Formats: sequence, structure tokens, C-alpha cells
Amino acid sequence: MLRNYQKNAIKAFESSKHKNVVLTMATGSGKTYTFCEIAKRFFIEKVQRVLILVHREELLNQAVESLGERCFKINQGVRHIPGDYYYYVGMVETVSRRLDKLPSFGLVIVDECHYGSFRKMPFFTDQNVKVLGVTATPLGTKPLSNEYDELIIPVTIKDLIDDGYLLNCDVYAFASDLVEAANFKVKRGEFDEKQMEDFYSSKKMVKNAIEAYWQHCAGKKTICFNVNIAHNDAVYHALKAEGLNVFKVDGDTENKQRKKIIDDYRKSTDGIICNVGVLTAGFDDPSIKVVILNRATKSLTLYLQMVGRGARTCEGKEKFIVLDLGKNTIRHKFYDEYRDWQKYFKEGSIKESDGSGASPVKECPECGHLTHTRVIMCENCGHDYEEAREQQRKEDQQKQLYLLLREKPLVVPIESIFNMADERGWKDYACLWKISEHIAKYDVMYPNVEKGEYIRSISITYLDAWCKRYGKKNNQWHKDFIWECIEKKKAELNLIR
Repeated sequence: MLRNYQKNAIKAFESSKHKNVVLTMATGSGKTYTFCEIAKRFFIEKVQRVLILVHREELLNQAVESLGERCFKINQGVRHIPGDYYYYVGMVETVSRRLDKLPSFGLVIVDECHYGSFRKMPFFTDQNVKVLGVTATPLGTKPLSNEYDELIIPVTIKDLIDDGYLLNCDVYAFASDLVEAANFKVKRGEFDEKQMEDFYSSKKMVKNAIEAYWQHCAGKKTICFNVNIAHNDAVYHALKAEGLNVFKVDGDTENKQRKKIIDDYRKSTDGIICNVGVLTAGFDDPSIKVVILNRATKSLTLYLQMVGRGARTCEGKEKFIVLDLGKNTIRHKFYDEYRDWQKYFKEGSIKESDGSGASPVKECPECGHLTHTRVIMCENCGHDYEEAREQQRKEDQQKQLYLLLREKPLVVPIESIFNMADERGWKDYACLWKISEHIAKYDVMYPNVEKGEYIRSISITYLDAWCKRYGKKNNQWHKDFIWECIEKKKAELNLIR
């Protein structure tokens, strides 16, 4: 049965007056089910064939299963494409080599339409064909608005979480200081793979990944995203050496073997699957409880695809865990954060320097749990951020005061004041007022340095000298009096300033 937001998505598409339209729905929201329903309704109403283009075998099979027996699968071995089917599904490269064999279509659906490989297809300019692009992340290096006229957003990730269709996550950061120091170079819009491989395959970082697993998710079903095949192998063998139930797949894994590995992993309750870019799209396993981001990425699309693998609901699963070893959450914001997809749709990938990527995220110094900056206590370990901020503030103040006193110390010419008082016949308290004036003037001259405690301390020192000179008692009344004099004089000087 269609959910309300899926019905809204279908209604928005069917009522759109534009030829080329993008529908964005989060990973786990039922994109395939929704666009297959759109395909069925389009054929019923228009009695025109529908072509669905995908870029992964897993997505291909999902669409074929959903559309049923009147769906023709265009795969590599196909030489003849019949014209009496309702629906046609194929991977983009396979279809692009058979354009001259295709029948006519009234609707072309492009799954994961943010991939640039789809843009070479001729359907975008064919006025007889309506095009529906579908993606969880409507952004690319070039704006999708170059090919599409409208973006439909029927639901947000936060909506899906609030309505119980997806789960939110707890995020823990590891090795953030090491990642920061690594200072990865950027090539073609992504962090340099060789540099990341060297960094993440090091004994220290592999050990960090293992420790992160044992600390937060031992025994929980886990998916781990690694940099490349060499790094994937290193992490796999390290986990295997720990006696864990670990699997691995990558781009070189033969299809039949990959299917068996994934099936075995799905059947497990405590399995860990290491992969490189294989299980980011078209892979569903609601029982996943932990996502390990064992790499850094500049791609918001990849980040959301990876995290989204853990967001599906499952019995006994209230939240999932993200172990972030690449500062990705700080770079791309929390999973449920609002994102201005219309802006991405119109402008393409938004540079971090424009402020759009800035994230109000902080890392707990005790346990690594990531949370919003406005939170004053760590939800995981109870660490008091307010206390830490106050401590840091005091340390900063002490440092500023130390530098000030080292370069420009407060020195009241006390003996000169006493001599002038004798020469001019000042009363004893007039002399104390003059001492207070010198202290107040120093305080006002450097307003950006917190000097409260120091001013009180130094005033007692000079008060003591005054008391000895005039035979007074250094009691609380005199302390209050000199502090009152200093405050009055500061007020006068501030009015003058």
C-alpha cells in the first residue's frame, strides 16, 4: 500500500506541466516502489511504453521484480528487443549501445539520476518523451537543472524519521585529530584515493577502526565502507584476526560470488561486511545496526548513501550507530539535517567555502559522541560541555592577563603619591582616592582583558601600604572602600571615553 508521501509524489509528477522532472526521496523511503507505481499508472493512462534506466545490477533486478512479467530486461546478451512489452528496464551503458533497437517510449525513468552517465541519452530533448529522474540527492558537479525543469520534494529525512518510516542515528567520531592532520588533497572533487589508502591502511588507523567496533558495536550487525580494495582487504583481515564474523565484497567480486556473500551476510545476526562502493545504492538490509565510515569523502551524495544503509526500520531496532572515522558528519551535517535541495538542484555541488556545508556539530572529548553545538551535556557519557566551556574561558582569560602583565604591568607610583600628599597637605583618604584612580585608569585602558580578580588583589596590596603609612587598620571596611573608589573612578573614566 502506498504511503501518503508516495501518493503525494505520484500526484505531483502527474500534475506537473514540465517535460523533464526530478523526484527526490531519501534512501529507504521506497523510491523504486514509487517510480514503478508511476510507470504502471502512466501505461494505464497513456498506453505508452515506459523505459527505466539504472546503473547497478541490484537496482535493475528490483525494478524487474516490481513490474512483473510485462517487463523486458535489457541485458548484455540481448540482440533483439521486442516491441510488445509494457515496461523495459536496463542499465544505462547497455541501453545506450542499443538505441537503434529500442521501440518508442512515452516515459523514461532515470534512477539515481544525479550520475552524469545518464546525460548522454537522447530522451531529454525528445519532445515526445516525458523524463522522470529519481534520486535521494539531486546534486552533481553540474546542476541537474541543466537537463530537468522541476524538482519535486514530497518528504524530508526528518519527516520520515518523525513518522517512523526511517530511524535516526547516534554518531561517534574517531581519530578526528589524525584526519585533520592528514590534510587530504582533492582531485576531481574528491579526496585523493592513494593518499587516503596510505593513511587508512596504516596500522594505527586499522587499529582505530577495530577499537571503534569493539567500543560501540561489538556483536551488532555492521556495514563498513572503506577507501579501496587494498584498504578493504586490510580491514577485512584485521577483523577476521579478531575472530569476528566478517565478509567482504568489492568491484572485483564476481557477480555469483557477490550474491552468495551478500545472502550469507543478510542471514547473519552479527555479521560485518566490508565493501568498497558496492553497497552504497540498491542494497537493502533493515537489520543493519552499525555503519562504519572508514574513509573521508567530500561527496554529500556518498555520505548520505552510506549512512542511509542503517536507517531502515527493523523489529527491535530503535536507532542505529554511525562510527565516523573521516570527519564526514562535521563536513556534511547530521543525517537528519535540513538541506536546501532546490539550491543544489539549481546550482549543483555547493562549495564548502560558501558556508552551506558548515555544520553546528561538536565532538565529545570523553567518548567521541557527536552532537549539536547547542547541547551542554553529552547524551552518551554525560560530559558537561558548559563546564568545559567555562574552564576554557577561564584559561583564555588567564593567558590574556598573563600577557598583559608581562608586557604592561600595573605599577602605582605609591611612594611618589605619598610624597605629593605630604607636599600638598592631602588628607589620608584623598591619598587613597588617588591610588584608586591609578588602579581604575589601568583597568579602563585594557577593556578586552578580564582583570577583576587581579585588580582586587593588587588593590589590597596598595591598601596595605596606605594603612601602614597612615596607621589605619587593613579591615573589610577599608577593602570595600577602595573597591568602591575604583569602581566610581572607572565609571567616570568610561563616561569620558
